[in-house]
Amino acid sequence: MEILAMPVTDGMVDMPGKAREVHIFKISDNRNRCNLIKKYKNPAQNIKSDGGLPMLETLFKYGVNTLIVPGIGEPGLNFLDNKIKVYISGGEETECIKNYLLNKLKSTDKPTISDCSKELLKKSAKYKNKI
Repeated sequence: MEILAMPVTDGMVDMPGKAREVHIFKISDNRNRCNLIKKYKNPAQNIKSDGGLPMLETLFKYGVNTLIVPGIGEPGLNFLDNKIKVYISGGEETECIKNYLLNKLKSTDKPTISDCSKELLKKSAKYKNKI
């Protein structure tokens, strides 16, 4: 079963540390449908100093195995530790879903953002130890 997550602000895919909400979808086995199964306030909004790590941590609770974000840094990738496949895409949420279902998005295992602090890298290990 495929469970997809996206950080979202006003219908647009946003960064894990900045988005207002997190939307989680169940993808049908034949990849022709995507149903919203959970929507919640992004916990990273309350903990600004930890970047998107508080949001990423919640994904494991919902069994997420796919994440669409407009960008991700080394701390986020280290935290996910290849347990959640990351696709890079921005823009409207519905368009990102459509492109994902049509296999038009590219996955990444490399950071797309390079301005992450060493302190945030250390925090990614702290969060990883919690799951």
